[in-house]
Amino acid sequence: MHLGMGKTTKLAGRYRLLDPLGGGVARPAFDELEHRDVTVRAVHVPPELRDAAVRDARRAIGLRHASIVGVLDVVVEKGEPWLVTESATGASLERTVLSRHPLPVLQAARVGVCVLSALLAAHAEGIVHGRVNPANVLLTSTGRALLSGFGFPDPGLSPASDLWSLAATLHFAVEGRPPGPAPVAGADPLRSLIRAMLDPAGPPPAEVVAETLDRLALDRSLDQVIASSGAVPIGQVVAIGLAVLDQLAAIHSRGRHHGAVHPGMVLLPAGGAPARLRSARVAGPPMPDYTAPEGVASQAADLWSLGATLFAAVEGRSPAPGAPLTRAGTLAPVLFRLLSGDPAQRGDLAELRQELLAVGAEAEGLRTGSR
Repeated sequence: MHLGMGKTTKLAGRYRLLDPLGGGVARPAFDELEHRDVTVRAVHVPPELRDAAVRDARRAIGLRHASIVGVLDVVVEKGEPWLVTESATGASLERTVLSRHPLPVLQAARVGVCVLSALLAAHAEGIVHGRVNPANVLLTSTGRALLSGFGFPDPGLSPASDLWSLAATLHFAVEGRPPGPAPVAGADPLRSLIRAMLDPAGPPPAEVVAETLDRLALDRSLDQVIASSGAVPIGQVVAIGLAVLDQLAAIHSRGRHHGAVHPGMVLLPAGGAPARLRSARVAGPPMPDYTAPEGVASQAADLWSLGATLFAAVEGRSPAPGAPLTRAGTLAPVLFRLLSGDPAQRGDLAELRQELLAVGAEAEGLRTGSR
């Protein structure tokens, strides 16, 4: 029995169609072997390309990611290839924008974070999506975006083409139209990023795109927090210090240094997640107040810059020379050590981590004891 004729009730002997007379590209089904809901989709290609299409589609079966609607199986029924994918609920970005309105920048950036993460996972496995568009992006009720459409024939495109298509999709999300020959103007960071990704010369490095989307979607930088709210509580400063210290440890373990640690490079994600240190690749011009006195980038200079950053967080102001510590409390000895003019006196990462943990435990004890 042929699915296209609307008569088949089961595909490959296990995928029972839940709406056998229905039409559309995607058909709901139930996997009787694994006892799960799935979706089946036809792969329409010329007969001479079917074997290659099936082979390419099967490469996507092992691709798993929280933002990917995964391919579970590829079957051939009466010579026609079919994809079996995870069942996912949500309205497409295309339908959402056309039926309602363009997305706010924050929501569009969050869509970008999810889709880019999915694409980078695919590219790491040598898989190019090739069909990134608003119809293949699903918006879930929990606020996540899912990328569907994996497993269809790849027309020989490169990973850079996926980034261009992501930019066009984000353009549609915020403007309600494709970019066309004249992408939208606008000085805000998301629109600036979209224009850069659509540049015929090629998109920025994926790492830069990810950093920018992360900042727009989920994070506020530490300097923004200080500017809007002033001094940060000691317990939170310690948590920031520990998170950045761990990331510096990973960098230093490779014999490298960061070279641009300052409050604008420390991102504070929503929901209490650990602080993240942005890549030095997206650093702006040097920040004198956060540059070690020796003036040479090094691992020891990273620690001085970390001390200056934590000083700014706990005091609510930049660490100008001679500025007193009035709010640091038990954190003060750690800051004095980090801000030493002698690089050898700044300690090693393991010692500093233990000192920060002790300060954090004391701060937590004081906080809970005062309730």
